[in-house]
Amino acid sequence: MNKRNPLQSHIQVTVRYVEKRNGKKANFDARKILSSLNHLTHDDRLIRRTNALVLAQIASYTQIDTQTIRDLIIKTLNQLDHPELAKRYDEYRPSQPSKSSFQQLSFFNL
Repeated sequence: MNKRNPLQSHIQVTVRYVEKRNGKKANFDARKILSSLNHLTHDDRLIRRTNALVLAQIASYTQIDTQTIRDLIIKTLNQLDHPELAKRYDEYRPSQPSKSSFQQLSFFNL
């Protein structure tokens, strides 16, 4: 997968807005899910699979909040048998100032 131009999902997503933790609404950008997964691991196959499953779960929403998206990503990573990545994702808070970031993990024997 090209990190600058990721593969597009064939799932038609109807989400138009995301409600942030501070209550503000922003336009939904599916690339942000890919970006957060790319920070978590460089395993392209796992990134594509997780992204497709998350997008399929939110496909019928017209509005969603960031916590629901986070919960779906964590749930999906656990279902794909990657609890260590789910835990790292759960612990990561991009809006909070932090010196730490995701530690890259790769899994090649899926």
